[in-house]
Amino acid sequence: MRKILIPVVAGMLLSACAGEDADSDDSTDSTNSDTVVAPESPGATSLEDCSNVSLSTTRINAAARTTVNTELTFDNALAVWRMPVTVGQELTADLTVPEDKDYNIAFFDGSGNKLACAGTEGNGVDETLEYTVASISEIWVKVWTPALPSRSAFTLTMIAPVAVEISDDEPNDTPATAQVVSESFTTVDGTLDSDNSDADDYYKYSVSEGDVVTINASATDDGASLIYVALTDSDDTVLEQNSEPVSHYFGENEMSTTLTYTVPAATTELYVWMAAQPGTGSYTLEVQVD
Repeated sequence: MRKILIPVVAGMLLSACAGEDADSDDSTDSTNSDTVVAPESPGATSLEDCSNVSLSTTRINAAARTTVNTELTFDNALAVWRMPVTVGQELTADLTVPEDKDYNIAFFDGSGNKLACAGTEGNGVDETLEYTVASISEIWVKVWTPALPSRSAFTLTMIAPVAVEISDDEPNDTPATAQVVSESFTTVDGTLDSDNSDADDYYKYSVSEGDVVTINASATDDGASLIYVALTDSDDTVLEQNSEPVSHYFGENEMSTTLTYTVPAATTELYVWMAAQPGTGSYTLEVQVD
């Protein structure tokens, strides 16, 4: 994990200012040209809480760019970052708060809509905020404190799970010979070839009631094959979610898909099945069990 210390300059990341997330700040510290000092004002942005926190268009556009799985530090009253995300990604923000400050954290989308928020209960209380990305490609993270002025650095770590890369281990052509996958989040690049007795690949996952299985799959073929992905039980029966089969046939304009399934009671194992009938194909399969 790399640690990024981001200086705050007036043109890129605006410090807290009077009004509800106002777009400018006339109170700066002339002794430090790199840092904008938040004014001690009862109407300062830093006095927001999760019930009224907002993010202005100016700050949305000026937010410093970074990525998830990055450690960030900042020592003023307000910080805003933007970072790319993907649908279905589960984000965790771990906020390490100094003993003399009470920082809060919120997630926003690019229109300034609040997605999630967490407020600490007092000075020195660390905070965790979790959010599953629904339908956006970027997220804005705002961290602020009511303790002004602030000169003790907090540390923010934005975490997203990283898929473990596994190999396509043959033979895994039936549920009985399925490749057992022990990790809960994996990715694999595999091949299918019905002429060489490799028309099917099965991957077996241990699950519990209430788990959500997310399958992201893409495929290429030889122009003649029918490539197929499905979630099955040990009897090779394709499972259903809301009376619809959890499966996808890859076609000319549908060479990628996302499938989800919520595990019912008394189910302890599931199988992800890739198939080509007939011919050859290749695929990338990402499976996450939460």
